[in-house]
Amino acid sequence: MGILPEHKIFWCFLLLCAAACVLQPVMAENGTITIAYRGSGGGYIGDTIVFDGRNTFGNMTLLKINGPGLPSDGVPVNNLNGPSGTATSVGVDQYGMWKFVWYASTIPGLERLQTARYTITAMDSENPEQSTTTSVMLKKPEFYITVSPNPSNPGDYVELIGTAEQGITSVKIEVTDASGKVLHVFTSPVGSSGYLSYGFHGDMEPGQYTVTVSNPSIKVPYKTVLSVVAPEETLPVTTVMTPEPGSAIPTAEVTGVVTPAPVSETSPTKSPVAPLTILVALVAGVIMAGISRHS
Repeated sequence: MGILPEHKIFWCFLLLCAAACVLQPVMAENGTITIAYRGSGGGYIGDTIVFDGRNTFGNMTLLKINGPGLPSDGVPVNNLNGPSGTATSVGVDQYGMWKFVWYASTIPGLERLQTARYTITAMDSENPEQSTTTSVMLKKPEFYITVSPNPSNPGDYVELIGTAEQGITSVKIEVTDASGKVLHVFTSPVGSSGYLSYGFHGDMEPGQYTVTVSNPSIKVPYKTVLSVVAPEETLPVTTVMTPEPGSAIPTAEVTGVVTPAPVSETSPTKSPVAPLTILVALVAGVIMAGISRHS
C-alpha cells in the first residue's frame, strides 16, 4: 500500500474535524425557578402573605412587585418607595428552596397600593433573565389610612387620612414605637361616607413607628408605618432577607404555582475543545504511522 496522496490526507483530516464538532457531547445543565404563595389568591392590603419557591440557578432570589400605582419595572416587595427596577434579595437554602414572609402592613409605601391585582416576579440574582411570576388580588381593608408626610421630621404636623366601613362613627388610633410601647392614643370621628382625617404634631425621635387604627366592631385592625427621620436625612432601606432554615417544598396547600418555561440548554464552563483535540491527535498518529510504515 502506497502513501496516501496529500489531498486525500487533507480531506480525511477535514472530515474528522467536522465530525468532532458535530458529535461532541452536550454538557449543559437545566435550571428551575418557581414562585408560589400560600392562601386563597387574594387578601386585604397589609395582610401577611408567604411567598416561596425553588431556585436551582443560584443562591439568591430577587423579588419585586408591580401593578397599579407602582412603576412598571417593579419595586422591592419590602419597600414600595424603593427605586424602580430594584428588588428584594432572598437567600436560597442548600436544597434550592427560598421563602419570604411579606409582612405588608409594616413596609414603606403601602399607601401606594390600590384595590387591584399585583404581579410578583421572582428571578435569579446572577441570571435575571431566568424569572417567573405570580399574581395576587389585593383590596383595601375595612380601615385604610395614609400618613402624610411620610417620612416626616421631628416636630412636623402629621396627617392621617383614610376610610372606614360605613356605619362606624369613630376609630381609635395608636402610635407605637419599635418595642411596642404606646406613645399616643387618639380618637377620630368618621363621617357618614366613611371618610376620616386626623392630625397631630409629631414629637417622636427618628425611627419607625406603627400606626394602628381599630374599632371594636372590626376584627382585624389596620396598621401602617410612620417613618421619622432627621432633617436632610434619607431613610435607610434594607433589602436583604434571609429565609427560615429548612424551608419546605411547596405542598398541595400552595396556590398560584407558576411553572416556568423549559430552560434551554447552555454550554457549561467545561471547554468543548478537549474532544476535538483528542480526535485530531488520533488522526495525526494514524497518518504518521502509515507514513512510517511506507518510508
